[in-house]
Amino acid sequence: MRKKLIVLSYDSLQSRDLEKLQTMPFFSKIMERAAVVRNIREIYPTLTYPIHTTIVTGLYPDRHGIAHNQKPAVDPNDPDFSVMGSNWYWRKDNITAKTLTDSVLEEGRTAATVLWPVTAGEKRGWNLPEIWPTRETGGSVRQLYADASSDNVMSEYFDRFIGKYRWNGTEDMVCYAVEIALDIVRRHSPDLLLCHVTQLDHIRHVYGVQNREVDDCLRQLDVIAGRFMDAARDAGTLDETNFVILGDHGQIDISKVFHLNALFRQNGLISADHDGKVSDYDAYGFSAGFSTHVIMKDPKNQEVKAQLRHLLGSLPSQYPQCVEAVYTSEDVLRDERLAGEFSFVLEAREGVLFANEILSDVVTGPDAPREKPYKAMHGHHPSKGEKPPFVAFGPDVKTALRIENGSVIDVAPTLAALAGVALPQAEGKPFPLLL
Repeated sequence: MRKKLIVLSYDSLQSRDLEKLQTMPFFSKIMERAAVVRNIREIYPTLTYPIHTTIVTGLYPDRHGIAHNQKPAVDPNDPDFSVMGSNWYWRKDNITAKTLTDSVLEEGRTAATVLWPVTAGEKRGWNLPEIWPTRETGGSVRQLYADASSDNVMSEYFDRFIGKYRWNGTEDMVCYAVEIALDIVRRHSPDLLLCHVTQLDHIRHVYGVQNREVDDCLRQLDVIAGRFMDAARDAGTLDETNFVILGDHGQIDISKVFHLNALFRQNGLISADHDGKVSDYDAYGFSAGFSTHVIMKDPKNQEVKAQLRHLLGSLPSQYPQCVEAVYTSEDVLRDERLAGEFSFVLEAREGVLFANEILSDVVTGPDAPREKPYKAMHGHHPSKGEKPPFVAFGPDVKTALRIENGSVIDVAPTLAALAGVALPQAEGKPFPLLL
Protein backbone atom coordinates (compact mmCIF):
# COMPACT_ATOMS: atom_id res chain seq x y z
CA MET A 1 0.00 0.00 0.00
CA ARG A 2 1.30 3.45 -0.89
CA LYS A 3 2.17 5.52 2.16
CA LYS A 4 1.31 9.09 2.98
CA LEU A 5 4.00 11.77 2.85
CA ILE A 6 4.42 14.88 5.01
CA VAL A 7 7.11 17.33 3.83
CA LEU A 8 8.16 20.18 6.12
CA SER A 9 10.38 22.79 4.47
CA TYR A 10 12.21 24.70 7.19
CA ASP A 11 13.28 27.75 5.22
CA SER A 12 16.99 28.53 5.74
CA LEU A 13 17.70 25.32 7.68
CA GLN A 14 21.42 24.52 7.40
CA SER A 15 23.10 21.13 7.80
CA ARG A 16 25.06 22.46 10.75
CA ASP A 17 21.75 23.16 12.55
CA LEU A 18 21.27 19.41 12.91
CA GLU A 19 24.00 19.35 15.57
CA LYS A 20 21.80 21.50 17.83
CA LEU A 21 18.50 19.98 16.78
CA GLN A 22 19.59 16.46 17.64
CA THR A 23 20.05 17.50 21.28
CA MET A 24 16.39 18.56 21.48
CA PRO A 25 13.44 16.41 22.59
CA PHE A 26 11.85 15.49 19.26
CA PHE A 27 14.80 15.65 16.86
CA SER A 28 16.90 13.53 19.20
CA LYS A 29 14.45 10.68 18.56
CA ILE A 30 14.02 11.50 14.88
CA MET A 31 17.75 11.46 14.19
CA GLU A 32 18.16 8.01 15.77
CA ARG A 33 16.18 6.44 12.96
CA ALA A 34 16.30 8.99 10.14
CA ALA A 35 18.14 8.81 6.84
CA VAL A 36 20.02 12.10 6.47
CA VAL A 37 21.58 13.69 3.41
CA ARG A 38 23.70 16.66 4.44
CA ASN A 39 25.04 19.51 2.32
CA ILE A 40 22.48 19.60 -0.48
CA ARG A 41 23.83 21.68 -3.36
CA GLU A 42 21.21 24.22 -4.41
CA ILE A 43 20.47 25.80 -7.80
CA TYR A 44 21.55 29.29 -8.82
CA PRO A 45 20.57 31.65 -7.34
CA THR A 46 19.92 30.26 -3.87
CA LEU A 47 16.48 31.81 -3.53
CA THR A 48 13.37 30.32 -1.93
CA TYR A 49 10.96 30.31 -4.87
CA PRO A 50 13.25 28.85 -7.56
CA ILE A 51 14.50 26.20 -5.11
CA HIS A 52 11.03 25.20 -3.91
CA THR A 53 9.96 24.87 -7.53
CA THR A 54 12.93 22.60 -8.22
CA ILE A 55 11.98 20.57 -5.11
CA VAL A 56 8.55 19.76 -6.58
CA THR A 57 9.51 19.44 -10.27
CA GLY A 58 13.01 17.95 -10.31
CA LEU A 59 13.99 20.56 -12.90
CA TYR A 60 16.33 23.54 -13.19
CA PRO A 61 14.95 27.07 -13.67
CA ASP A 62 15.42 26.95 -17.44
CA ARG A 63 12.71 24.28 -17.56
CA HIS A 64 10.42 25.17 -14.65
CA GLY A 65 10.30 28.93 -15.32
CA ILE A 66 11.06 30.42 -11.87
CA ALA A 67 14.41 32.25 -11.91
CA HIS A 68 13.89 34.62 -8.98
CA ASN A 69 11.53 35.16 -6.05
CA GLN A 70 10.06 38.26 -7.67
CA LYS A 71 9.31 39.82 -11.00
CA PRO A 72 11.78 42.62 -11.76
CA ALA A 73 11.12 46.36 -11.53
CA VAL A 74 13.33 49.43 -11.29
CA ASP A 75 11.28 52.14 -9.54
CA PRO A 76 10.69 52.03 -5.75
CA ASN A 77 7.32 53.68 -6.38
CA ASP A 78 6.19 50.82 -8.59
CA PRO A 79 3.97 48.32 -6.76
CA ASP A 80 6.25 45.41 -7.63
CA PHE A 81 9.46 46.91 -6.24
CA SER A 82 11.31 46.34 -2.99
CA VAL A 83 14.48 44.58 -1.98
CA MET A 84 13.75 42.23 -3.61
CA GLY A 85 10.37 43.30 -5.03
CA SER A 86 6.79 42.71 -3.96
CA ASN A 87 5.37 41.27 -7.18
CA TRP A 88 6.37 37.73 -6.30
CA TYR A 89 6.05 34.62 -8.43
CA TRP A 90 3.04 33.64 -6.34
CA ARG A 91 0.85 31.91 -8.88
CA LYS A 92 1.11 28.28 -9.84
CA ASP A 93 0.58 29.08 -13.52
CA ASN A 94 4.06 30.68 -13.49
CA ILE A 95 5.47 27.13 -13.32
CA THR A 96 5.96 25.63 -16.77
CA ALA A 97 6.18 21.98 -15.71
CA LYS A 98 4.26 19.29 -13.82
CA THR A 99 4.72 19.30 -10.05
CA LEU A 100 4.68 16.58 -7.42
CA THR A 101 1.26 17.84 -6.30
CA ASP A 102 -0.05 17.50 -9.88
CA SER A 103 1.10 13.89 -9.99
CA VAL A 104 -0.61 13.02 -6.71
CA LEU A 105 -3.88 14.74 -7.62
CA GLU A 106 -3.98 13.28 -11.12
CA GLU A 107 -3.97 9.80 -9.60
CA GLY A 108 -7.10 10.59 -7.64
CA ARG A 109 -5.28 10.95 -4.34
CA THR A 110 -5.44 13.91 -1.96
CA ALA A 111 -2.91 16.70 -1.47
CA ALA A 112 -2.49 19.77 0.72
CA THR A 113 -0.08 22.69 0.27
CA VAL A 114 0.32 25.22 3.08
CA LEU A 115 2.39 28.35 2.43
CA TRP A 116 4.24 26.44 -0.28
CA PRO A 117 5.73 28.93 -2.75
CA VAL A 118 4.24 29.36 -6.24
CA THR A 119 0.87 27.69 -5.54
CA ALA A 120 -1.59 30.63 -5.64
CA GLY A 121 -4.59 29.88 -7.83
CA GLU A 122 -4.52 26.11 -7.24
CA LYS A 123 -8.10 25.16 -6.42
CA ARG A 124 -7.62 21.41 -6.14
CA GLY A 125 -6.94 19.71 -2.83
CA TRP A 126 -6.26 21.89 0.20
CA ASN A 127 -4.27 24.95 -0.78
CA LEU A 128 -3.27 27.92 1.36
CA PRO A 129 -0.61 29.60 -0.80
CA GLU A 130 2.21 31.83 0.32
CA ILE A 131 0.77 35.25 -0.50
CA TRP A 132 0.09 38.45 1.41
CA PRO A 133 -1.46 41.88 0.82
CA THR A 134 0.81 44.35 -1.00
CA ARG A 135 0.37 47.56 -2.94
CA GLU A 136 0.05 45.57 -6.15
CA THR A 137 -2.61 43.12 -4.90
CA GLY A 138 -4.87 45.85 -3.48
CA GLY A 139 -8.47 45.16 -2.49
CA SER A 140 -9.59 43.18 0.52
CA VAL A 141 -7.59 40.45 2.21
CA ARG A 142 -10.62 38.14 1.92
CA GLN A 143 -10.81 38.60 -1.84
CA LEU A 144 -7.06 38.13 -2.21
CA TYR A 145 -7.20 34.77 -0.45
CA ALA A 146 -10.46 33.74 -2.12
CA ASP A 147 -8.77 34.14 -5.52
CA ALA A 148 -5.55 32.41 -4.45
CA SER A 149 -6.69 29.59 -2.14
CA SER A 150 -8.84 26.50 -2.51
CA ASP A 151 -12.49 26.96 -1.57
CA ASN A 152 -12.28 24.49 1.32
CA VAL A 153 -9.41 26.44 2.90
CA MET A 154 -11.41 29.64 2.66
CA SER A 155 -14.56 28.14 4.20
CA GLU A 156 -12.76 26.36 7.03
CA TYR A 157 -9.82 28.61 7.88
CA PHE A 158 -10.22 32.20 6.73
CA ASP A 159 -12.48 33.39 9.53
CA ARG A 160 -10.81 31.15 12.13
CA PHE A 161 -7.20 32.03 11.30
CA ILE A 162 -6.29 34.07 8.24
CA GLY A 163 -8.82 36.87 8.67
CA LYS A 164 -7.60 37.49 12.23
CA TYR A 165 -3.98 37.89 11.22
CA ARG A 166 -2.44 41.30 12.02
CA TRP A 167 -0.77 42.27 8.76
CA ASN A 168 0.54 45.67 9.89
CA GLY A 169 3.68 45.29 11.95
CA THR A 170 3.76 41.51 11.60
CA GLU A 171 6.29 39.89 9.31
CA ASP A 172 5.81 36.18 9.91
CA MET A 173 2.87 34.07 8.77
CA VAL A 174 3.94 30.88 10.50
CA CYS A 175 1.70 31.60 13.48
CA TYR A 176 -1.35 30.50 11.51
CA ALA A 177 0.15 28.37 8.73
CA VAL A 178 1.40 25.59 11.00
CA GLU A 179 -1.91 25.48 12.87
CA ILE A 180 -3.84 25.11 9.62
CA ALA A 181 -1.49 22.41 8.33
CA LEU A 182 -1.81 20.46 11.59
CA ASP A 183 -5.60 20.70 11.44
CA ILE A 184 -5.61 19.44 7.85
CA VAL A 185 -3.51 16.43 8.88
CA ARG A 186 -5.75 15.60 11.83
CA ARG A 187 -9.11 16.07 10.12
CA HIS A 188 -8.44 15.24 6.48
CA SER A 189 -5.26 13.11 6.43
CA PRO A 190 -4.11 13.99 2.89
CA ASP A 191 -1.87 11.60 0.98
CA LEU A 192 0.62 14.45 0.48
CA LEU A 193 1.19 17.52 2.65
CA LEU A 194 3.72 20.20 1.70
CA CYS A 195 4.19 22.85 4.40
CA HIS A 196 6.63 25.76 4.17
CA VAL A 197 7.74 26.96 7.64
CA THR A 198 9.30 30.41 7.32
CA GLN A 199 10.40 31.81 10.65
CA LEU A 200 14.03 30.59 10.68
CA ASP A 201 14.70 32.41 7.41
CA HIS A 202 13.22 35.61 8.86
CA ILE A 203 15.20 35.30 12.09
CA ARG A 204 18.48 34.84 10.23
CA HIS A 205 17.77 37.79 7.95
CA VAL A 206 17.10 40.08 10.92
CA TYR A 207 19.66 38.83 13.49
CA GLY A 208 22.38 37.04 11.47
CA VAL A 209 23.32 33.46 10.77
CA GLN A 210 24.23 32.30 14.30
CA ASN A 211 22.91 33.83 17.52
CA ARG A 212 20.64 33.26 20.48
CA GLU A 213 17.53 34.10 18.45
CA VAL A 214 18.39 31.37 15.94
CA ASP A 215 18.84 28.86 18.79
CA ASP A 216 15.42 29.83 20.16
CA CYS A 217 13.90 29.37 16.71
CA LEU A 218 15.45 25.92 16.34
CA ARG A 219 13.73 24.92 19.57
CA GLN A 220 10.43 26.06 18.03
CA LEU A 221 11.14 23.98 14.93
CA ASP A 222 11.84 20.95 17.08
CA VAL A 223 8.42 21.32 18.71
CA ILE A 224 6.76 21.81 15.30
CA ALA A 225 8.26 18.53 14.07
CA GLY A 226 6.89 16.75 17.12
CA ARG A 227 3.47 18.30 16.65
CA PHE A 228 3.20 17.00 13.08
CA MET A 229 4.05 13.51 14.27
CA ASP A 230 1.38 13.87 16.97
CA ALA A 231 -1.15 15.06 14.36
CA ALA A 232 -0.52 11.98 12.22
CA ARG A 233 -0.87 9.85 15.35
CA ASP A 234 -4.18 11.56 16.18
CA ALA A 235 -5.36 10.82 12.63
CA GLY A 236 -4.40 7.16 13.03
CA THR A 237 -1.93 7.37 10.13
CA LEU A 238 1.46 7.69 11.85
CA ASP A 239 2.59 4.16 10.98
CA GLU A 240 1.76 4.65 7.31
CA THR A 241 3.30 8.13 6.93
CA ASN A 242 6.75 9.00 5.63
CA PHE A 243 8.17 12.30 6.84
CA VAL A 244 10.71 14.59 5.20
CA ILE A 245 12.18 17.68 6.88
CA LEU A 246 14.41 19.70 4.58
CA GLY A 247 16.00 23.11 4.09
CA ASP A 248 16.13 25.13 0.90
CA HIS A 249 19.30 27.20 1.37
CA GLY A 250 21.66 28.57 3.98
CA GLN A 251 22.48 32.21 4.68
CA ILE A 252 25.64 34.33 4.88
CA ASP A 253 26.21 37.38 7.08
CA ILE A 254 26.35 40.68 5.16
CA SER A 255 29.67 42.55 5.29
CA LYS A 256 29.18 45.20 2.56
CA VAL A 257 26.47 46.45 0.22
CA PHE A 258 27.02 47.17 -3.47
CA HIS A 259 24.56 49.55 -5.16
CA LEU A 260 24.76 48.70 -8.84
CA ASN A 261 21.91 51.03 -9.78
CA ALA A 262 23.75 53.98 -8.26
CA LEU A 263 26.65 53.13 -10.57
CA PHE A 264 24.26 52.79 -13.52
CA ARG A 265 22.83 56.24 -12.75
CA GLN A 266 26.32 57.72 -12.67
CA ASN A 267 26.94 56.21 -16.11
CA GLY A 268 23.70 57.45 -17.67
CA LEU A 269 21.93 54.10 -17.77
CA ILE A 270 19.23 55.22 -15.32
CA SER A 271 17.56 58.65 -15.22
CA ALA A 272 16.07 59.58 -11.85
CA ASP A 273 15.17 62.74 -9.95
CA HIS A 274 16.58 63.82 -6.59
CA ASP A 275 14.01 61.64 -4.78
CA GLY A 276 15.11 58.56 -6.70
CA LYS A 277 12.02 58.37 -8.90
CA VAL A 278 13.01 56.81 -12.22
CA SER A 279 11.98 58.62 -15.39
CA ASP A 280 13.76 56.33 -17.85
CA TYR A 281 16.40 53.60 -18.01
CA ASP A 282 18.45 51.54 -20.40
CA ALA A 283 19.34 48.91 -17.80
CA TYR A 284 19.01 48.28 -14.07
CA GLY A 285 20.12 45.74 -11.51
CA PHE A 286 17.46 43.66 -9.76
CA SER A 287 18.94 42.09 -6.67
CA ALA A 288 18.75 38.39 -5.96
CA GLY A 289 20.66 38.97 -2.71
CA PHE A 290 24.32 38.09 -3.15
CA SER A 291 23.85 38.06 -6.93
CA THR A 292 21.91 40.42 -9.15
CA HIS A 293 20.14 40.24 -12.51
CA VAL A 294 20.78 43.04 -15.00
CA ILE A 295 17.61 43.86 -16.90
CA MET A 296 17.79 45.79 -20.18
CA LYS A 297 14.89 47.92 -21.39
CA ASP A 298 15.62 46.66 -24.90
CA PRO A 299 17.70 43.46 -24.87
CA LYS A 300 18.27 43.85 -28.62
CA ASN A 301 19.98 47.24 -28.25
CA GLN A 302 23.54 46.29 -29.13
CA GLU A 303 24.94 49.73 -28.29
CA VAL A 304 23.66 49.56 -24.70
CA LYS A 305 24.70 45.92 -24.42
CA ALA A 306 28.24 46.85 -25.47
CA GLN A 307 28.29 49.66 -22.90
CA LEU A 308 27.10 47.24 -20.23
CA ARG A 309 29.63 44.63 -21.24
CA HIS A 310 32.45 47.17 -20.87
CA LEU A 311 31.16 48.66 -17.60
CA LEU A 312 30.31 45.36 -15.94
CA GLY A 313 33.48 43.71 -17.17
CA SER A 314 35.56 46.33 -15.34
CA LEU A 315 33.87 45.78 -11.95
CA PRO A 316 35.86 42.74 -10.70
CA SER A 317 39.08 44.75 -11.07
CA GLN A 318 37.62 48.13 -10.08
CA TYR A 319 35.80 46.70 -7.02
CA PRO A 320 37.76 43.49 -6.27
CA GLN A 321 36.42 43.28 -2.71
CA CYS A 322 32.81 43.40 -3.92
CA VAL A 323 32.27 41.88 -7.37
CA GLU A 324 33.51 38.36 -8.01
CA ALA A 325 32.18 37.50 -11.46
CA VAL A 326 30.12 38.80 -14.37
CA TYR A 327 28.11 36.31 -16.42
CA THR A 328 26.15 36.73 -19.62
CA SER A 329 22.73 35.12 -19.88
CA GLU A 330 24.35 32.53 -22.13
CA ASP A 331 26.96 31.74 -19.46
CA VAL A 332 24.44 30.99 -16.70
CA LEU A 333 22.16 29.05 -19.03
CA ARG A 334 25.05 26.82 -20.02
CA ASP A 335 26.66 26.43 -16.61
CA GLU A 336 23.76 26.68 -14.14
CA ARG A 337 20.62 26.08 -16.23
CA LEU A 338 19.35 29.54 -15.25
CA ALA A 339 17.18 31.44 -17.73
CA GLY A 340 15.15 34.62 -17.29
CA GLU A 341 14.51 38.20 -18.40
CA PHE A 342 18.08 39.32 -17.64
CA SER A 343 20.99 39.96 -19.98
CA PHE A 344 23.75 39.65 -17.36
CA VAL A 345 24.15 38.20 -13.88
CA LEU A 346 26.67 39.50 -11.34
CA GLU A 347 27.99 37.38 -8.48
CA ALA A 348 29.33 39.21 -5.42
CA ARG A 349 32.21 38.33 -3.17
CA GLU A 350 31.04 36.31 -0.20
CA GLY A 351 29.06 38.52 2.18
CA VAL A 352 28.56 41.43 -0.26
CA LEU A 353 24.88 42.20 -0.82
CA PHE A 354 23.55 43.73 -4.02
CA ALA A 355 20.90 46.35 -3.22
CA ASN A 356 18.55 48.13 -5.59
CA GLU A 357 18.86 51.71 -4.31
CA ILE A 358 19.58 54.38 -6.90
CA LEU A 359 20.52 57.35 -4.65
CA SER A 360 23.47 55.96 -2.72
CA ASP A 361 27.20 55.60 -2.67
CA VAL A 362 28.23 52.64 -4.78
CA VAL A 363 29.63 50.75 -1.77
CA THR A 364 28.30 51.10 1.77
CA GLY A 365 28.62 49.25 5.04
CA PRO A 366 26.03 46.71 6.18
CA ASP A 367 24.37 49.20 8.55
CA ALA A 368 23.85 52.01 6.02
CA PRO A 369 20.18 52.98 5.52
CA ARG A 370 18.37 50.92 2.89
CA GLU A 371 14.98 49.35 2.21
CA LYS A 372 15.51 46.34 4.48
CA PRO A 373 18.53 46.51 6.81
CA TYR A 374 19.08 42.75 7.04
CA LYS A 375 22.06 41.16 8.79
CA ALA A 376 22.24 38.06 6.58
CA MET A 377 21.08 37.02 3.12
CA HIS A 378 21.25 34.30 0.47
CA GLY A 379 20.82 34.34 -3.33
CA HIS A 380 24.46 33.43 -3.97
CA HIS A 381 26.14 30.87 -6.21
CA PRO A 382 25.62 27.33 -4.87
CA SER A 383 29.36 26.85 -4.51
CA LYS A 384 29.20 29.13 -1.45
CA GLY A 385 27.73 29.10 2.01
CA GLU A 386 26.24 26.54 4.35
CA LYS A 387 24.12 23.89 2.66
CA PRO A 388 20.67 22.60 3.63
CA PRO A 389 19.95 19.04 4.81
CA PHE A 390 17.36 16.43 3.84
CA VAL A 391 16.02 14.35 6.73
CA ALA A 392 13.64 11.44 6.04
CA PHE A 393 12.05 8.86 8.32
CA GLY A 394 9.10 6.53 8.18
CA PRO A 395 8.07 3.04 7.06
CA ASP A 396 9.72 3.27 3.61
CA VAL A 397 13.01 4.84 4.74
CA LYS A 398 16.26 3.13 5.73
CA THR A 399 17.19 3.59 9.36
CA ALA A 400 20.16 5.64 10.59
CA LEU A 401 21.62 6.20 7.09
CA ARG A 402 24.05 9.10 6.62
CA ILE A 403 25.01 10.60 3.24
CA GLU A 404 27.42 13.53 3.29
CA ASN A 405 26.55 15.32 0.03
CA GLY A 406 23.63 15.58 -2.36
CA SER A 407 21.93 17.74 -4.98
CA VAL A 408 18.58 19.51 -4.80
CA ILE A 409 17.80 18.13 -8.25
CA ASP A 410 17.51 14.69 -6.58
CA VAL A 411 14.93 15.81 -4.00
CA ALA A 412 11.84 15.69 -6.27
CA PRO A 413 12.40 12.11 -7.48
CA THR A 414 13.00 11.06 -3.87
CA LEU A 415 9.73 12.68 -2.76
CA ALA A 416 7.90 11.12 -5.72
CA ALA A 417 9.20 7.68 -4.76
CA LEU A 418 8.14 8.18 -1.12
CA ALA A 419 4.69 9.34 -2.29
CA GLY A 420 4.40 6.41 -4.70
CA VAL A 421 3.86 8.49 -7.85
CA ALA A 422 5.72 8.98 -11.12
CA LEU A 423 7.54 12.19 -12.00
CA PRO A 424 9.23 11.14 -15.25
CA GLN A 425 10.39 14.65 -16.17
CA ALA A 426 12.66 14.88 -13.10
CA GLU A 427 16.31 15.13 -14.12
CA GLY A 428 17.79 13.69 -10.94
CA LYS A 429 17.43 10.31 -9.26
CA PRO A 430 16.18 9.34 -5.79
CA PHE A 431 18.60 9.40 -2.89
CA PRO A 432 19.50 5.78 -1.96
CA LEU A 433 17.51 5.86 1.26
CA LEU A 434 14.35 3.99 0.34
CA LEU A 435 13.74 0.46 1.55
